[in-house]
Amino acid sequence: MSLIYDLRYPPTSLHFPSSSPFAGYGYEFLRIPLTPEKPRRIRLISPDFPWAFDIGPSAGEDVVTCLDVLSTLYTALQRPLTDMEWGTAGDDKRASLIRARDRRLWMQPALHGSSNSAARTRPTVRFERPVQREPLILRVDWLGSSASFMGLVKDEAFARRRFVPGGERPETWVVKFQKL
Repeated sequence: MSLIYDLRYPPTSLHFPSSSPFAGYGYEFLRIPLTPEKPRRIRLISPDFPWAFDIGPSAGEDVVTCLDVLSTLYTALQRPLTDMEWGTAGDDKRASLIRARDRRLWMQPALHGSSNSAARTRPTVRFERPVQREPLILRVDWLGSSASFMGLVKDEAFARRRFVPGGERPETWVVKFQKL
């Protein structure tokens, strides 16, 4: 099964195109074991990001499913970038992060006001000015325009270079991305 998924949106937004043999199915269809070996724990790495994500079965499951992979990636990549992560990025990467954040924010629907009409008509009193904050840069912004999940591959050579020698590792998969 081939799947391309934009990691800026939650897995619940997934749907299969009409040309797919899985047309009509939603994200629930991905609650199937990741591989025939039915792993209980895996690790995801990528040359496109500096993190490693360990994944176990979600509640009610005995094995890691395809949906577990997408849900973990989505959740982990929605976390704000830390000062340390920002500090390790060079000037070009920082500029790329800001551009990706701005594109992501431009794509999200703007939420202005409340849908509750009573809340709109109720008078409000403010005693201090709200602090204007710059929108957060998220880990997904690290991927730039390549935030589209394309799949997982095995690459033991890359995995060996990525981890400190001597430690025990779970089954490791390399995440592949493509430009949107």
